[in-house]
Amino acid sequence: MRFVGWVLCGLIATGLCFGVVPTAEAQEVTDASAKGDAARDLLAKWDDPANPGLAVAIVADGQTVFQRGYGAADLEHDVAISEKTAFHAASLSKQFTAFAISTLVDEGRLNLDDDVREILPDLSALPEKMTIAQLLDHTSGLREVGTLLLMAGWLEDDIVTQDQQFSMIARQRDLNFSPAEQIEYSNTGYALLAKVVEKVSDQAFDAYLEQVIFAPLGMDNTVVQTNRSALVPNVAYSYNVSRRGTSKSILNREIVGSTGVITTIADLMKWSANFNLMTVGNERVFALMEQRGVTASGEVSLLSRGQESRVHNGLETWSHGGRIAGFRSFLLRVPDANFSVALLSNRSDFDAAGTAFALTDIYLADNADFEKAPEPEWSEATQSELDSYAGYYELFPGAVFDISNAEGKLQFSPYGTGQQLTLAQSGKGEFVLNSASQLSIRFDNEPGEQAQEVKYVIGLNGELTAHKTTVTPVDTETLNLQEFTGVFFSEELQTQYEFRVVEGTLTALHLRFGPIALSAFAPDTFTGPGSGLQEVVFQRDGDGRVTGALVSAALAENVIFEKLR
Repeated sequence: MRFVGWVLCGLIATGLCFGVVPTAEAQEVTDASAKGDAARDLLAKWDDPANPGLAVAIVADGQTVFQRGYGAADLEHDVAISEKTAFHAASLSKQFTAFAISTLVDEGRLNLDDDVREILPDLSALPEKMTIAQLLDHTSGLREVGTLLLMAGWLEDDIVTQDQQFSMIARQRDLNFSPAEQIEYSNTGYALLAKVVEKVSDQAFDAYLEQVIFAPLGMDNTVVQTNRSALVPNVAYSYNVSRRGTSKSILNREIVGSTGVITTIADLMKWSANFNLMTVGNERVFALMEQRGVTASGEVSLLSRGQESRVHNGLETWSHGGRIAGFRSFLLRVPDANFSVALLSNRSDFDAAGTAFALTDIYLADNADFEKAPEPEWSEATQSELDSYAGYYELFPGAVFDISNAEGKLQFSPYGTGQQLTLAQSGKGEFVLNSASQLSIRFDNEPGEQAQEVKYVIGLNGELTAHKTTVTPVDTETLNLQEFTGVFFSEELQTQYEFRVVEGTLTALHLRFGPIALSAFAPDTFTGPGSGLQEVVFQRDGDGRVTGALVSAALAENVIFEKLR
């Protein structure tokens, strides 16, 4: 991973160590310049009162130059989005959590190398020391709590409380990997950081953020949602937008730390300005916010401390986004230009990151440091290049892609789904998976070499690496599926599945789900694509009898299930 450091005190030398806090009463701000025209052109497609949309604010040279809403906040009651509309900020909330932890460290009430198990004794069953810094830097190895809840039977729009989530985390007995071994985005880590804040400060997390951040900065329209039934003025509703149409995307989460903040674009600009003004916090707190975690092998975590560090077109930027239900968020800062973009949306198909960086390009094209990256030259992949991409690739345990060359077209098939997509090329070694969701795959192998990995690219939000793997053919004609039937229980999840053979297919049954059809793709190994049973590896005793299973899905690996009968 690439890392470019930035030092806050360097702003003093440039004469840009200042900021402007927007007025308490948010107002629409229209930029009449050519840059404003270009921004309006970029955002025009969202200017539709019949569809959900977004709110945007831009600060350039310390002044709010653009601030307005587009589309509908509430389709059923015909309420338009304005600059005063509040949205769920999703994972952008992590930035406030990181600031709270950094403040407690600065005050000497917490150390970055403290073992979280000692602060939160309910986590004593975790097998290895795990530091506060590793939680901040996404290097903890903790299983993803959202995936654990899915495995345990929670549905997407179920109520999930902070206590339920913590209880699930505390029951875990193993990790995806040893702390500091890898970088893996972790909502679980930030959920635990919120508990740490409560334990060390002796205050509820929402009360602590209100006292230390929101009230001093005048963020009067920002709250932490700990009660889904609480009234929030001017709040937008969440919508899922797809080719099938627009529908509600219900959000019943009462979880904090990793998410939970509801805010407005004007309040986000007050927060962004504070990185220069330091109305709350000080140089040490913000220096802690800038630190990047490093794995044991020397890989740098660009995702550390609730803000991603990257160079974009010659500009050093700090950013973080979020997505939950139909909400999308993104806050981007270019400190050397005293420039910020805040975007909040209530539609699931909105590319918040791509839009924020595009607006940055518009407003900072004449900045001395701006250097537009040239569009890479590319030509259609040759037959030999397409052949070099072919193979099986594993993104997560059981999440296997079969990529092949069929008559000069790259074919993509998620293993076990029976689906096959023909991919259009969009760049050198890059192919579009889903343009609406900004998903693509990219091969970086050298000419003449077989690809050993493929990047799964999520627009400007980041990328994941899927490594080439071997799929061992299974003779389904001789496979005795009855061996794998029975009831399997997980102590860690407090849930059970019954495995049956239904019309010749091994099928997992759960009280809260429809039947999950499992496909064999290796000896004793099955996959249930799109479910919490992404990979099921059955375990046998010395006599060859199936006694249990290790179940894995995205970012949660090897959860033990024991066979009951």
